[in-house]
Amino acid sequence: MLVIIHGWSDTHSSFRTLGRRLVSEGIADDVAHVRLGDYISLDDAVTFNDIAHALNAAWARASLPTQPRSVDVVVHSTGGLVIRHWMTEFFKPSTNPIRRLLMLAPANFGSPLAHKGRSFAGRIIKGFKSDKPFQTGTHILKGLELASPYSWELAQRDRFSSDVWYGPGRVLCTVLVGTSGYSGISAAANEAGTDGTVRVSTANLDPLLLRLDFAANPETPTRKLQAANGAIAFARVPHENHSTIALKENGPKNDVTMDFIRRALQITDAQFPQLIADLDAHSQKAREQGADKPFTQGYQNTVVRLSDNYGAFVKDFFLEVFSTRPGTDKVDDALTRKIQEDVLTKVHAYGDNSAYRSLLFNTTVLLEAVTRQRRSLSLSVTAEPDIRLTRSAGYRTFGYNDIGNADLTVSHQRSLFVPDRTVLIDLVIRREQMPEVFEMRPLK
Repeated sequence: MLVIIHGWSDTHSSFRTLGRRLVSEGIADDVAHVRLGDYISLDDAVTFNDIAHALNAAWARASLPTQPRSVDVVVHSTGGLVIRHWMTEFFKPSTNPIRRLLMLAPANFGSPLAHKGRSFAGRIIKGFKSDKPFQTGTHILKGLELASPYSWELAQRDRFSSDVWYGPGRVLCTVLVGTSGYSGISAAANEAGTDGTVRVSTANLDPLLLRLDFAANPETPTRKLQAANGAIAFARVPHENHSTIALKENGPKNDVTMDFIRRALQITDAQFPQLIADLDAHSQKAREQGADKPFTQGYQNTVVRLSDNYGAFVKDFFLEVFSTRPGTDKVDDALTRKIQEDVLTKVHAYGDNSAYRSLLFNTTVLLEAVTRQRRSLSLSVTAEPDIRLTRSAGYRTFGYNDIGNADLTVSHQRSLFVPDRTVLIDLVIRREQMPEVFEMRPLK
């Protein structure tokens, strides 16, 4: 059995071509064994949780198999979040009915178009298929927004859980994403490092988690790196955009696309490690070939969540990335400007909670300008309120050296900054109170 699930502002009818192609090439058994999921995404009352529960009910009504590893699933764009929410909500890794999961341009860690909403994303890219013309699917777009708490928490459920969801013996998950933008009027949506809708780095489902704690000892912050559990196959696919990779708009445009789709939907546990290696090699070659153009260079989506030692979100802050002159603690102004202008290319604060920020790093430029020159990087946080101004309560975080910097050596840079992926940084700083906030005075 094969199930295909669409994305935001789309319907099942867009995927008939893909379904029929899979049947005609023998990848799916026959039409009777293919189901096209159809869900409402442009209703302001609907949440991801609603869609996941409705999917579960529809699965039961259709009498689809529920035995462990009995169904293959193909998802496009927002469908990636839907299926991950559903399987982690209703199953355990050992009972999950999904065997093979093919994600085509999934929005696993969001899309830069989500916060632009209906007027831009819908009209420019594909128009709307909705019975409620003044609704956009507010809750869905909030989950799709870059640096959303929803995508952060979903990653905790299936990528940083103690239970392994992906890899041999579990879900054999393959992620394919294009590196070409749209043409014509839709080109207004194009941004470097995207397929026109999702970033290559936010599609990949192989994140890293860094816990950086300035609270216990601000002068020497503690670091803890956690790799995602399990294994994912991932490839960037040149010449495909967000639509063509799903065989829409006369896609696919790359000869390897159908081969990758076929392998992903016919792979066995024993073959999966080789698929991972092959797609890694393909992606590396594609990055090398695209290294001379900003649009196809390597980028990393870095999501920072800032809180204090009391667990409260810190929403008013500025994260600085800079470099010092070798052998000194003085800022290298020229290199720092290069970093701020050409390496850290975009910053987005999540609309409903600015303690969550998405930072887009150009890893191609970073490697050439900083890492290969064996120059260190430093991270510093400036947060409000500043206790030295309030003289009551707040944070001591102004200036490069006030809280101690998180220095990133060349070795740290190579492990922390990797193209085509997301890094989640859980950053904690100390909130302090002056003695005058509460005093005990003698009775006179």
